[in-house]
Amino acid sequence: MSKLPNFMIIGAGKSGTTALYEYLNEHPNVYMSPVKETNFFALEGTEMVNPEDDPEQMFHYPWSVTNWDEYKKLFDGVKEETAIGEVSPMYLYSEDAALKIKDRLPNTKLIVILRNPVDRLYSRFMHLARENRQPTNRFEDALEHNNIWWKRNDLVQEGFYNHHLIKYYKLFPKEQIMTILYDEFKADPLRVVQNIYDFIGVDGWYEPDLRASYNVSGLIKNRVLDKLIGQRSIVKDLVGKLSPAFKNAITSNQQLKKWINQLRNKNLMKVPLSSGIRKAMIESVYGEDIRALQELINRDLSKWLKA
Repeated sequence: MSKLPNFMIIGAGKSGTTALYEYLNEHPNVYMSPVKETNFFALEGTEMVNPEDDPEQMFHYPWSVTNWDEYKKLFDGVKEETAIGEVSPMYLYSEDAALKIKDRLPNTKLIVILRNPVDRLYSRFMHLARENRQPTNRFEDALEHNNIWWKRNDLVQEGFYNHHLIKYYKLFPKEQIMTILYDEFKADPLRVVQNIYDFIGVDGWYEPDLRASYNVSGLIKNRVLDKLIGQRSIVKDLVGKLSPAFKNAITSNQQLKKWINQLRNKNLMKVPLSSGIRKAMIESVYGEDIRALQELINRDLSKWLKA
């Protein structure tokens, strides 16, 4: 049996991909890459850039796996699992990923989860603000063309879903692509996850633990607490330097991960997006692409077109 992915979640970022990774990883017949975002098919052969040499964060995925042999090693742990997968939102907007996946893994099933592109972008902005890495201090700067918001592929550009997905629909049969709307996932996560189980060929009646919320965006309330348990935890870094094996044991403990995740979420503050900026973003940036996407995936996206 081949120990390579037979399914992938290709995006979009900030649309529930981390939660899907965790829920799929719980299924006994599913093996997920231990590196959540390998980005291999987007960055194969690319040399990672030192963050100090990249002040605009044009290249900010230092954990990426860019060598084929190293990529294959990620799946050495496969035993009896019949569904083998990975999650890399970069594949959605990459210029090369679709062709490279088709070349190496032509029969792999593709899953895409799509969120209102304005909400996705705002969530991305709040995520970066949480880490003090936001592109500019004002979200409305995204309305101005030819600035960093448009130059970085993970910001405004990622939300042009129709433009990105067309590449996959041209290369892969429609029955190989599963499209999920984020609103459906939020409304009934169990049904959506079990539909994915069916799609990738494992027991669709399995029920994962859906209580935890993953990769939540927001402004940090307590910076001291964030330094202890946040994404850039100094404790995690120290443990990793002193004992990588102990760090791996901690990070693989599902119950501990969920407990830390709950603490992180409680330390975040939601700041709503104004309806005026939302309306302007739909009208001047994403409206045309949303209308085309409706035709491509044959889904009603009229709610996305409202402020």
